[in-house]
Amino acid sequence: MNPYFCVMPFFGAELSSNSNKITPCCLLKNNSNIDEIRQKMLDHQQPVECSVCWNLEQKNIKSDRQYKNEAFDFYLNKDIKSIEEDCKKGLYSEQIIKIYTSNLCNSTCVTCDSYSSSAWSSLKGIKEKKSIISISALAQLDYSNIKMLSFVGGEPLYEKINFDILNYLIKAGNTNCFISIVTNGSVKLNPDQLNILKKFQNLNICLSIDGIGKRFEYIRYPLKWDLLLKNIELFKSLNINLSVSYTISNLNLLYYSETIDWFNKQNLPYNHNIVKYPLHFSINSLPKEFKSLLSIEAKHLLRKHLPQDDAQFVFFVKELGLQDNLKNISIKDYMPEMYDLIQKNI
Repeated sequence: MNPYFCVMPFFGAELSSNSNKITPCCLLKNNSNIDEIRQKMLDHQQPVECSVCWNLEQKNIKSDRQYKNEAFDFYLNKDIKSIEEDCKKGLYSEQIIKIYTSNLCNSTCVTCDSYSSSAWSSLKGIKEKKSIISISALAQLDYSNIKMLSFVGGEPLYEKINFDILNYLIKAGNTNCFISIVTNGSVKLNPDQLNILKKFQNLNICLSIDGIGKRFEYIRYPLKWDLLLKNIELFKSLNINLSVSYTISNLNLLYYSETIDWFNKQNLPYNHNIVKYPLHFSINSLPKEFKSLLSIEAKHLLRKHLPQDDAQFVFFVKELGLQDNLKNISIKDYMPEMYDLIQKNI
């Protein structure tokens, strides 16, 4: 089997409300030559443009490439080698769709900003609201041909147009396709919305959880942990598949092992979404002494310490202070262990 093949450059299409461009994969840079990437993969070469996935795989962490290959293999009902052979013959089309309909959101996550969250816009007093994805862009989609559809945001369950899209699939008779909704788990759905979700046999709710208890509430302020737990129980009662998107930054790396333990105890499969930008939230932007206190599993995610890591940590502490002032909260009340270590390293 070709260890460098990925279905995304051939079958992926990602639509955003902030751009007229359609990209096969959000992990690729905007100027990536997709034809060259495709050919390298078919020639059993490792495209450098796909380094995000390769770096994870080298650390024995499952990458988005591997997740997408396994899922598409299943829902297309073909083995991955046959899919690759089809690609060599030019037999591929946009069937793995990811949609960013808007930045409408109810959370001011620490590593986020007003570009991606309307809640951050409100908190900062910014009146401008990002435009919702154009209806013409949505009209271009062949809803009967979609095999996998992912909704991201913003908060997808807050955005009504996403339920319109699900209704388009229902009208097209395509309720067997795989649906993934990446959500912070804080939205109380009404009966009509729940009825729409229940029509899809292969629905996955992907929960954005970056810490447990008070740590979750700080990272994804002003969301409440108790409401997330209630929604998890609701989704389980409806036999909806659940998974977790675990965003890992220098803010929560200290709690890496306990968070992974909680996922495992809840039988929640998870993927790693490692923050690289902005640099002051990168997992590496910590003092060397701080890194020595991390668990073995967390250290495994780090590269070699560089002088710039200490400099970015200074920006990190400053940014946390600015955010705490805006939200009228203190990290000390939510993540006391992290607060103590910050005080010792500034």
